[in-house]
Amino acid sequence: MLQTKALEDADAELRPGWHWVLIGAVFVVTLFLPLSMLGVYVGGLLARGRASNALSLVLVAGAVLATFAFSAGASGAMVGRFSGRPGTRTAMWGGALGGLATFALALLAGRLGLAPALAAALVLSGTGALFAALGARVGLRARPK
Repeated sequence: MLQTKALEDADAELRPGWHWVLIGAVFVVTLFLPLSMLGVYVGGLLARGRASNALSLVLVAGAVLATFAFSAGASGAMVGRFSGRPGTRTAMWGGALGGLATFALALLAGRLGLAPALAAALVLSGTGALFAALGARVGLRARPK
């Protein structure tokens, strides 16, 4: 049986690339916010009983960053599956923008110095771009032929 594209898929491919960048960024933030609570919980379990506060901080931050990477990858897969022709590049920009938007939300919630703030922005945007691009490759393979 031949697979044909649904009407919705054809309409989605007609959207300009910048629409998909924004859609991807919003999806990253929307998926990450509830998952970040899971990351904090798992990180807290991993850090329990550690003598070093620095190691505990790294474990919690690593678990939260892993949930962010998953969110960016899922967003990239969605953009890669449904967007127009340049799905990987569009997903990558969406992941980077989602990382910056997540950083902006975190900046509003707390106090960071300039150096940690810049480092966090670079890590989140870089992680978002990388994992969204990897997710887009998965999404591209899921497209109907």
